[in-house]
Amino acid sequence: MSNQSYTFEVLTRVADLVAVARDWETLARLFRNPLLGADWFQACAETLCQEADLRVGIVRANGSICAIAPLVVVRHDGAEWLEILGASKLYEPSGFLYNSMASLEHLVSGVVGLGMPMVLTRIPKESPIGATFGHIARFKYVVVSKETASSAYTDSTGKWDEYFRSISGQRRYDYQRKRKRLERVGQVTIRIESPGSISELSCLLEEVYRVEGAGWKGRAGSALIANESIRGFIARFSELACKKGSLRVCFLSVQGIAIATILGIEEEGRFWVLKIGYDEQWARCSPGIQITMETIRYAFEKHLEAYEFLGSEEPWQAMWPHRRHHFVTLALYPISLKGLHAFSRDGLRLLLSRATRERAFAKYIT
Repeated sequence: MSNQSYTFEVLTRVADLVAVARDWETLARLFRNPLLGADWFQACAETLCQEADLRVGIVRANGSICAIAPLVVVRHDGAEWLEILGASKLYEPSGFLYNSMASLEHLVSGVVGLGMPMVLTRIPKESPIGATFGHIARFKYVVVSKETASSAYTDSTGKWDEYFRSISGQRRYDYQRKRKRLERVGQVTIRIESPGSISELSCLLEEVYRVEGAGWKGRAGSALIANESIRGFIARFSELACKKGSLRVCFLSVQGIAIATILGIEEEGRFWVLKIGYDEQWARCSPGIQITMETIRYAFEKHLEAYEFLGSEEPWQAMWPHRRHHFVTLALYPISLKGLHAFSRDGLRLLLSRATRERAFAKYIT
């Protein structure tokens, strides 16, 4: 296959992840997705799991890292399996990192050699990961694949005016009518902040928590202010993104009071929406729709390639002409007495229910 010498090892400490961050970022740039970057998984490792559960597989070719499987052990109802770090709590698109099919094959071989059940959620449907597992794990694992929730994105390479006109007339009318309703209350402003220090970031995040917790998420207990682990992740990842200069903290304000917020990052020529929320007192003015429209406009005006909604595609996103990323969930059970027992007991439950479970990172705005 290659003259290169491949080795596989498993990292089990956060410090190990930090030590390979530069090589990790080199691989992540091949996928142009910050959700596969070293910062994302470092923040996950520090806030969303026990360090002892880390099982990050890496492949080296002649000493250089060429593939990464960011995995963690998860336990629930007596079952134990591997999943992608942070996947079950954030429910965002994910995957493995590799620089060639050869490195991916060695990575999958190493992961299969761990002999544990796996549930890999929201792998890009076009990715070769599923087929590689199907090939390498045959006779060793039962492999089941199921298509799961897509995510929406908008191409922002054209002109904003033309894109705005492509939105249906009724939806444009509703948007403009509700903007005028806001303007009758007071001056409407949009702020898109790129914090330059951790102290500035802390103040902005407090404002994000306040606004996001003032709606249905606050009542349901799913707001960041009520979810310590997710809030910890957001704070830590925001710190790392702030240091890179990629964090964007956005507010829609009336008379200087923020009523809607979007937390996002601007990387790889795209705007990525991490969190959105609004003060429910202003629901009749659709502040979530208002701030989304303004940040999409920002993506066009900055000549970015796309606006990534992330999360799961939702009905409210239909307002904006968009495209879709498609994903699959893979469930893998070793062909052994223990593995087959796990498959017969909870295999379909893990695959089906976890693929459609409540989204801890949900970005609903309606």
